[in-house]
Amino acid sequence: MDGRSQLDVRPAAERDVPRALIDGVELARVTPYVDHRGALTEVVNFDNPFWREPVVYAYCFTIVPGRIKGWGMHKLQSDRYFLVRGSVRTVLYDGRAESPTFGAFESHSLTAASSGLLLIPPGVWHASQNWGADEAAIMNFPTRPFDRESPDKYRLDPHSDEIPFDWSLPDG
Repeated sequence: MDGRSQLDVRPAAERDVPRALIDGVELARVTPYVDHRGALTEVVNFDNPFWREPVVYAYCFTIVPGRIKGWGMHKLQSDRYFLVRGSVRTVLYDGRAESPTFGAFESHSLTAASSGLLLIPPGVWHASQNWGADEAAIMNFPTRPFDRESPDKYRLDPHSDEIPFDWSLPDG
């Protein structure tokens, strides 16, 4: 054992558990370039492996403060999110029965100070909660264009018990 584990500290507490990621989910943090005039954030750069599938469609959606959009899931496409403004927690649930991470949850907090590109693979349920004071906006760059005749969209009520998640925002 190393000397750090022998330190007597009170009160005693449980050690943090490393966060496991859902199979196929990717988070690529982006860094804004900021100066006295404002900021520039590179979103789509095809040199970044995040964009290995082409951009074929894009749209922006908003979430008003205190609201949740989701649960949603696609069987054919991946979603690729970029937070444009606001403070959003995007929660993922692996509903793929054959996945090594089936039944796992993953949560990502995205803000202007900590933005990123979030890849959500097919079969992973996702919901986004605006925990900020202002309307949030997210750009999505799905890997398939929208099919109005046969939408690849499945929905569940975020407050149903079908996906057991507590949407309260705990401190600590």
